[in-house]
Amino acid sequence: MLVICAAVIVLSLLLTIRHDGRVALKGVQSFPVPETCLTHMLFGFDCPACGLTRSFIELSRGQWQASLRYHRLGWMMALAVLVQLPYRSICLITGRSLRRTPTSLFGYMLITALLLNWLMLHAPPR
Repeated sequence: MLVICAAVIVLSLLLTIRHDGRVALKGVQSFPVPETCLTHMLFGFDCPACGLTRSFIELSRGQWQASLRYHRLGWMMALAVLVQLPYRSICLITGRSLRRTPTSLFGYMLITALLLNWLMLHAPPR
């Protein structure tokens, strides 16, 4: 998890958003990164996490408003990724994990927030 979170942070700094909304490595914008959302590829609609990559990229550049346009909870998920770095490092150094219940509750809270956000955005109009 430490390596994955570090990779997410590094990629947020190395990627850019093209004019067509696709994501590419800086310097080689003519070659977009393949689409990563399996739900969107297979079924043609956004999943609860769609937009997080672009939201993280904008956050890494300090573009808060643009980040919120791509995903309203991008800042919260980015904070969760950042918190993983010291948490996982401490776990590796001490050889044990920190209290399990608070960390599990935090994870469930993030998943619930993503699902509720998605449902609010995709609920049929009344």
